[in-house]
Amino acid sequence: MNLHIFLHSHHKIHLLKILLSFVLIFIYSSCAPSKRFTEYKESLIKDYKNEVRVLIGNSSRELQIESDAYIISENEKLALVKAGNKIIVEPIYEELLIQLGTKNFNGKEFYLESVNDSLIEINNKKYRGRIKLINVDGDVKTINQLSLEDYIKGVMTKEMPVGKGTENYEALKAFAIAARTYALNKIFNSRTYYDLLPDVSDQVYGGADSEHPLSNSAVDETRGLILTFENKPAIIFYHSTCAGYTESSANVFTKEEIEYLKSIKDGDTPYCSISPNFNWKEVIPEKTFIKRLFDAKLLKSENYSIEKFNIQSRFPSGRINELEILLKNDDGISSISIFGNQIRSIIKNQTGSGILKSNNFIIQINSERNIEIIGKGYGHGVGLCQWGAIAQSRLGKSYQEILSHYFPGTEIKRLND
Repeated sequence: MNLHIFLHSHHKIHLLKILLSFVLIFIYSSCAPSKRFTEYKESLIKDYKNEVRVLIGNSSRELQIESDAYIISENEKLALVKAGNKIIVEPIYEELLIQLGTKNFNGKEFYLESVNDSLIEINNKKYRGRIKLINVDGDVKTINQLSLEDYIKGVMTKEMPVGKGTENYEALKAFAIAARTYALNKIFNSRTYYDLLPDVSDQVYGGADSEHPLSNSAVDETRGLILTFENKPAIIFYHSTCAGYTESSANVFTKEEIEYLKSIKDGDTPYCSISPNFNWKEVIPEKTFIKRLFDAKLLKSENYSIEKFNIQSRFPSGRINELEILLKNDDGISSISIFGNQIRSIIKNQTGSGILKSNNFIIQINSERNIEIIGKGYGHGVGLCQWGAIAQSRLGKSYQEILSHYFPGTEIKRLND
């Protein structure tokens, strides 16, 4: 399946340049101009078949099959698994042993494919495409292989609220384009056995169970559309709530500024002010707070008390760049500093079950020796603000306007799949 971009220009030379530049491999740690990786581009274009590989199981040994499916190896149908049965998968050296009742099958890799091209259901979850089973260093990897468009459908509602009626529809279309662009970059920089993880490490993926007719329609209406900058797939980040200003990628993910990922004002009245996380508060007991600093290896022991917090600097967006914490123990007063987005993972939320919602806050210790954190926004702040996009959709803005707002200077192009 060849990869093309349809442009308004019909100049062959211009089209060829765009086609070849489309195979960039994106590295998050740098935003230097993308290399073209000449030695890879032809094979990437040739091998790209509109397929995504999502790791859905990291050590699966028992699979409950809830829909009729074939076990396939080397393009041969080995057995039919009837709905309600289970298979046992065991790693044996570099191969797999699959047990179905009294039948055993050995091989390097196996596929589970639905009968009649319907959804395949395993372990009470439905998936489009097929399921691949392989042995990687003694672990059974379960991988969902499916089309790019079907993958995006399985991401949509896990990352964006559908809303009432069509109020969020333009935001859903904008997000579909962003998510598709993100996935495409990951495909061209794929891991050995899979392209994407199904959680917040990449994009949250729920398979066919998470699909909704409206979000599916948003994917279908934007089929093949991606966001580009200088005729290359754009680097995509998104977050829940920017609280008035998005953040520059250089302050969170990249070493240098990216032209279309600089901090922007999100409307005179912030679009995302409708978010339930526009304002928030966390209260953390002092001992719990100290333990988190100790767990982060910032303190040698937990025998400290908090004296004072000093916000030494903020980014122009209002998010904290450096937070200094003055502490006291038997040896006297000492200080530590934590920086940028790492503040969120070190301090954590009130229960400790997740990271702090953002690093845009004020902080103090009260008379009851609790740490009070009063903050704004949710997420790292870079790129598309999801609640801001939703607000713009409700104000009648188009998906093109939404994407142009959060990724200024980018263009929407179409893939020919």
